Amino acid sequence: MSDLLPQPPTVTQSKPIKLSQPALTAADSPAPFIDLDERAVLYPAGKGVTRITMTPENGGIAFDATFAFNNSRTSPRILWLSLADAREFGRCLVDSVYQAKPQNAITETMRIAISVHTNGFHLLIGDVSNPVELFIGLSSIWRFAVTVLRAVDRLSPIEAN
Repeated sequence: MSDLLPQPPTVTQSKPIKLSQPALTAADSPAPFIDLDERAVLYPAGKGVTRITMTPENGGIAFDATFAFNNSRTSPRILWLSLADAREFGRCLVDSVYQAKPQNAITETMRIAISVHTNGFHLLIGDVSNPVELFIGLSSIWRFAVTVLRAVDRLSPIEAN
């Protein structure tokens, strides 16, 4: 009769579980990136952009593109922003998307015009006489804005409690 009753499982000694782990730093985690749809285009290069990676560099954020095609070996660097400029750019970008109206992100070292169009957003980066233009479709613009904010947060100093 005792053979029919379930037997309690045997207890084996396992490794102790470590409850606290060291905090990840910006160097430990992968750089934030955004996958874009087929409507993302960079000018004056005239290339389709499939991904933008935002990596920490020299205390700021470097925006680098991955192109759908690049036989002419165009540099992937779109722009570099200081942390303060990137924070302001993220705020202007969110404001532009929420209000669906043009915005300008302008500081002493940054000039970015954000225009709203029927099928997406147009970012005019740099001097008007020699700009870099990035067109981003409507389906990607929120992910782009959030990724900019995530990259800023990743580099920002840890706030005190």
